[in-house]
Amino acid sequence: MADIQPSLYFFRNQTHFLKENFIIDNEELLQKFTTSVEHLCYFTLKMDKIIDGDYKFSNESENSDFYSAVKSHQESVRIMTEIFPKNHDFWNHLDENNRQYYTTLSKEKYNTSTKPVFTLKEFEKYAIGKHTLAFIPIIGLDYIFEKKCNIEQLKEVYVLIFKGIQMNDDIEDLSADIQNGQWTYVRSRVEEFIKENNLSNESNLDQFEERVFYVSGIAQELIHYSKESFIKARNIAIENNYREITQWLSEIIADISKNEELVLSLIND
Repeated sequence: MADIQPSLYFFRNQTHFLKENFIIDNEELLQKFTTSVEHLCYFTLKMDKIIDGDYKFSNESENSDFYSAVKSHQESVRIMTEIFPKNHDFWNHLDENNRQYYTTLSKEKYNTSTKPVFTLKEFEKYAIGKHTLAFIPIIGLDYIFEKKCNIEQLKEVYVLIFKGIQMNDDIEDLSADIQNGQWTYVRSRVEEFIKENNLSNESNLDQFEERVFYVSGIAQELIHYSKESFIKARNIAIENNYREITQWLSEIIADISKNEELVLSLIND
């Protein structure tokens, strides 16, 4: 797992982390739903790359990926129609989560063009909206199978994971986001620090914003925020005996702690 971005590993394996919290009395139905979720995840991850500007659609491979994403979305919905009747409440949940997700993507593009000052509260709302489709596996499993856990507590764990993952991803993607013109909470904090302290890159230093990010102390603060979000999520997971999620969170916290120590050593040196 160390070679896979934490968010990718988590979202690609949703039912693996969730199934222990439900009484699975039909393995075939579970596998069918899992396949649908995997297709939805693939589509969502590709959409994120498109919105982030990672795709330029300049070659046949990238165009093929775009088609594969659309096809995956179609397949996900097709399978879901075999599981949930037309008038099932599941579709209302899917519609609402889709609305929130695409509204967040639109807001993200707007922010990239206007570059507003981000507050932490706005970041957290964004982090939840950006990952809201990850609630669908919980909602679907809750309709299909009998639950063994408190669903609201499980969703609260997910909310904390969304915040931790989004912050961690924005930290790791800072250089790429600067290059692509992507506006994030991390970039907003850096630019505000530069403005408030009247800093300028008169020497034309490479990666000036990244240097400010680490030297200013913002990096340590936001890494700590990400780590604390995961710790809070793990505490709830332990209390509710979400074993698979607890194990994954422990690994993530250990990895972030190593990054935290590395940043501190680099700054102190």
